[in-house]
Amino acid sequence: MKKNLDADKAVLMAAFAKFDAIALGIALGSVLALSLFLATVFLLLKGAAPGADDIGSHLQLIGVYLPGYSVSWAGAIIGAAWTLGLGAMLGFVLGVLWNMTHYIYVALIVIRTAWVNLMAD
Repeated sequence: MKKNLDADKAVLMAAFAKFDAIALGIALGSVLALSLFLATVFLLLKGAAPGADDIGSHLQLIGVYLPGYSVSWAGAIIGAAWTLGLGAMLGFVLGVLWNMTHYIYVALIVIRTAWVNLMAD
C-alpha cells in the first residue's frame, strides 16, 4: 500500500510542478517594462498627430499611477523602472500563490487517497 501511495504522490508532484516565483517575477517585470518602454518610444518617434498639441495623451495617463512617468525619453526610462519593479512583485506573488494552491490541492488528494485506502482495508 505504501509503495502505491508514493507512486501516486510522485505522479501528482510531476503533474503539478511548482513555479520558480523569482524567475516568474523577473520575467513578468521585464516584459511589462519592455512593453511600456517600446510603446513610449514608438509614440515619441511617431510624433504628434496633425493638429494635436501633445504626444500620446492616452498613454500620458499612466503617469497618474506611476509617478514621474510622461511620454518623453526620460519618462520612458522611469516608466520602465516602475513597471519592472511592480511586475516583478506581481509575478512573485502570483508564483507563490500558484505554488501554495497546488501544494494544498496535492495534499488534499494524497489525504483523500490515504483515507480511501484506509477505509478499504
